[in-house]
Amino acid sequence: MHKARTWVARRSARLLHTMLGPRPGEAFGILMYHRIADHPLGATAPTWNVTPERLRNQLLSLLSAGYEAWSLRKVLAYQRDSRPIPANVFVVTFDDGYRNNYSEAWPILKELRTPATVFLATAFLDTQERFPFDDWSDAGSSHVPPSSWLPLSTAECHEMHADELIDFGTHTHTHQSFLGRVDDFRQDLRISLDTLRQRFGIINPSFAAPFGHLSLDLIMAARQEGSACVLSTCDERVHVGLDHLCWGRFCVENDDTLSTITAKLSGWHTPVDRALHALARPLVAMRGVPVAGMMSTSLGRISRPSGPGCASR
Repeated sequence: MHKARTWVARRSARLLHTMLGPRPGEAFGILMYHRIADHPLGATAPTWNVTPERLRNQLLSLLSAGYEAWSLRKVLAYQRDSRPIPANVFVVTFDDGYRNNYSEAWPILKELRTPATVFLATAFLDTQERFPFDDWSDAGSSHVPPSSWLPLSTAECHEMHADELIDFGTHTHTHQSFLGRVDDFRQDLRISLDTLRQRFGIINPSFAAPFGHLSLDLIMAARQEGSACVLSTCDERVHVGLDHLCWGRFCVENDDTLSTITAKLSGWHTPVDRALHALARPLVAMRGVPVAGMMSTSLGRISRPSGPGCASR
């Protein structure tokens, strides 16, 4: 059902974007990637993955179509100063901190002069084990390249951080769900913030929530601990003037093309997908399958995801 809904949402959003152009309102979009690796022969398909060739094609297509890649740092500065952000702006982010962000994604970003922010789960820097939250069954096995699942090293991060295109943010220290555990969250986040400051001299980095799990208490705690902004996995554009307490992002998948990504950036994908989600609720309930919930707050929409959707990592 999720795959069918995604397929219908993409086609409908593309059609609406073609017919009507971008939705009204000054807004920009943030793209979310994770693993950047080829599909090894004989292995199961990597999860949360975009191949290097597809990443290059996606970014090059956006740039060729007139879109402009800005760093997260730049849009934050423009928001703080109430300066206008063009409608063709997009931001690139990577979650978790895979080694292939260094070996595969970074060369593409340099070639296309595209800035990006990598959100590090700092407990796993320099480790030689798979991320404990990596749900790819072949991660860690000997028949797939280590770069497809290993975390980044401190040395690799230093190289990337020396490039003005690359920023680092926090994905907490241990990448857990901290819903209902605000004190544990504060302690874990402080360790991550200390690690970023001591190893890379990074002060007040942006924060991306593990699994997209957020609550008002966690958002406020992240801000009080010094996070420059909070990013969710809620698939929505960032409206100019919106407080940077909680900004949404669009998950980019391997089968996304220029037309599907521009449909997201133009603002049509979000209302179509949510309408289909609402229509599917009675059918899902009849089958006894739990439905991912969405809660609204005065700060915007915060995802409380479950299931196979892109908001669950």
